[in-house]
Amino acid sequence: MSVTLRVPDAACARQRTDDQRRGVDFGVTDWATFDDGQTIPNPRWVREELPRLAALQRERARKRQGSLRFKRLGRRIAKLHERIGNLRRDFVHKETTRMVQQCAVLATEQLAPKNMSRSAKGTVEAPGRRVRQKAGLNREILSAGFGMAHQMLAYKAEEAGTRLHLSNTRQIKPSQRCAACWEIVPKTLAQRVHGCPHCGHVMQRDQNSALVVLIDANTPGTGVAARPKPLPRQRGKSKSVTRETPTTTAQAV
Repeated sequence: MSVTLRVPDAACARQRTDDQRRGVDFGVTDWATFDDGQTIPNPRWVREELPRLAALQRERARKRQGSLRFKRLGRRIAKLHERIGNLRRDFVHKETTRMVQQCAVLATEQLAPKNMSRSAKGTVEAPGRRVRQKAGLNREILSAGFGMAHQMLAYKAEEAGTRLHLSNTRQIKPSQRCAACWEIVPKTLAQRVHGCPHCGHVMQRDQNSALVVLIDANTPGTGVAARPKPLPRQRGKSKSVTRETPTTTAQAV
């Protein structure tokens, strides 16, 4: 049974209720960290269900492929994956809606989850290092749904009248840059506190990154602005597109 309702666009539009200017850094330890130090905890949906998922997969591996019990276990595994996906989607929907409703300007960095979750196995000639640790990190990155959050922020920001600013990660380097003096301070992933040897600025790493992208959003001519409107109809699935924005005026494609 399917039910279709037709409602005006005004009834579905998200209304902005505040005019805050916020920088946000998405991560694995905390799902989101804001420039003022506030955080949104990472629910870690996959980690919570991983023991149950692994048990079902081991049980299915002992069954004869194609048998009735094998298929039943396959359906249970698929249902568990669907549950994890629904929990993730519901969480990201609620948090991104709250962000755009509170912010007149929302700044974050342009993430590439596909590159961030690249395998560390390497090749036979050049095998990778810390493969198991990197596999666990990749699982956490994909579980957090950063790509989904960016897509939702793009169209919700337009509806709420919020300016969404995506800083160019390669140019700005938010995780390595000092928000106080703008110098580059190299850090490993394990270093969770930013300490600048140039100016003495000390701050929690993710909070410093959120402050960097907020400063970048306030500087005209830098970063990348999201284009939430879809491109003209094309064959196949449409891909999200970003563009350089030296000014705030819209440009024709």
